[in-house]
Amino acid sequence: SNGKLGEDFLRILKLTADGENWMMYKECLQWSIDARGLIGHLDGTEKKPVDPQMLPNRGASWAPATPDEVKEVSTYKMELKEWRTSQAITKQQIAGTIPNSLFIQIKNLDTAKDIFTHLSSLFEQCSCVVSIEL
Repeated sequence: SNGKLGEDFLRILKLTADGENWMMYKECLQWSIDARGLIGHLDGTEKKPVDPQMLPNRGASWAPATPDEVKEVSTYKMELKEWRTSQAITKQQIAGTIPNSLFIQIKNLDTAKDIFTHLSSLFEQCSCVVSIEL
């Protein structure tokens, strides 16, 4: 359970506005998210559940008619809620560790993966130079 890990255990360093510490921040963030069991939300392998209404041969007017279809919709709603909660936790972990100047750039992105990809694109190139110099 995620509740067993104390906040101090999951606290990571903050990303600097210029991304100077990107490589270290990236590694620490990935470890912290992984410790929460949510790494799939950061790398995008944990996909958003598909609405049964959007499946082939269905549409906006489709409604569950059989017990199996009712269960399918119920399962979808439960999985979607869990996915959204896990997304929110992952996004909050990022938001709590970046400066406001970066938060403004990422606040309207849809998923934690989108946010992580954006931050990577900002700092990955300049971090290569820093890591080679070490």
